[in-house]
Amino acid sequence: MKPLLLASLGSIALAATGFARIGEDEKQIEARYGKAGKDFGNRGGVHEVGYIWNGFMVLVDYVSGISQREGFTKPDTSPLTDQNVMEILAMNAAEGTSWEKAAAVGADKAWDRSDKKVKAILPATGKFLYVQDVNFTQPK
Repeated sequence: MKPLLLASLGSIALAATGFARIGEDEKQIEARYGKAGKDFGNRGGVHEVGYIWNGFMVLVDYVSGISQREGFTKPDTSPLTDQNVMEILAMNAAEGTSWEKAAAVGADKAWDRSDKKVKAILPATGKFLYVQDVNFTQPK
């Protein structure tokens, strides 16, 4: 019983600090995810960096050194489960905020954070969940 309790408490502690949050700088992101696995370079003022963390591949889009969008997927690119999606959303809820379902765009699912500063999008394929600043625009 004790090992199970300790493991549960450890998981909760990691979960509370595990995922980076939109608006953090590169040093804060690296403190959470570890060293970058791949630097995808710059495109249209956005610096894209990939990380492997806790069973997910994470692609972070930095604008002026600040995380503006983070994408989460499984390394085998299989669809995210509902549980994966809920965990990622929970980790990206700033203190005192929650997620609310938003109007879907086509077959895509969407959520708005209650502070209206961040949104999440799960494209219809279900393989990548994007959490991003509401003002972020992906360069073309």
